[in-house]
Amino acid sequence: MSEEVRNASTSIPHSILGVFLINFSLIVPAVLTVAYHIVDLDDALDDPTTYPAVYVLRQAMGTGWLTVILVVILILNIASNIAYLAAVTRDLFAFARDKGVPFSGWLSTVSPKRVVPVNATIFSCGLAVLLSCIYIGSPVAFYAITSLATVALLQCYCLSIGCVMWRRIYHPETLPPAKFSLGRWGVPVNAWAVMWSFYAFFWGFWPQSTPVTAGGMNWAGPIFVATILLALVYFQFRAKHHYFGPVVEVEGRMR
Repeated sequence: MSEEVRNASTSIPHSILGVFLINFSLIVPAVLTVAYHIVDLDDALDDPTTYPAVYVLRQAMGTGWLTVILVVILILNIASNIAYLAAVTRDLFAFARDKGVPFSGWLSTVSPKRVVPVNATIFSCGLAVLLSCIYIGSPVAFYAITSLATVALLQCYCLSIGCVMWRRIYHPETLPPAKFSLGRWGVPVNAWAVMWSFYAFFWGFWPQSTPVTAGGMNWAGPIFVATILLALVYFQFRAKHHYFGPVVEVEGRMR
């Protein structure tokens, strides 16, 4: 989405740092407050709502104020989901535009009337609704599928930051000048990010308790491997003949 932002090389890093600091200053006091008011940990974990925070809030206030807080949280969730939908749709459109996913021609179509990628939006909404319906039939299957998101993000962070760090160390001349640079702290920060991402990625596949049952199994591993294999098959037989990456295309047009 950075290609639609003015002065993205500086404004995007500033935005990331600003969001991190704001969220940190809000979440830490909230977590400490909830943790401090836990009456009984086992009762909180076994609450019928499946949300321990609701149990804690119920012990600290009346039903009326609890309802008000939950409504506020619901409104914030709806607002954040709209933002997530816009981000996912924009990323899907960009990837389809570069012919990196199946049905790229349909997904990358921009509506001449609304001037937005309507097809990508419909696909993102439809997929989200279908995934949500899985929870009705089996919460275990739902959490098994959504667990892929955590390990996939960590793998993406580790690989992408690791590649930049490798080029920074061994081929610094291949990197363009950076308007937002950490200077000599760049490599240590990259190294720490790669180590932490890999550490969290490794533990992201382990079950939370033993003995391992079907309900308590961490299905992130099998689903992650299946997704990687599916992506490799698609790349081998189709994508490598059509997808060449946006950076290569931009450099080609500049030449």
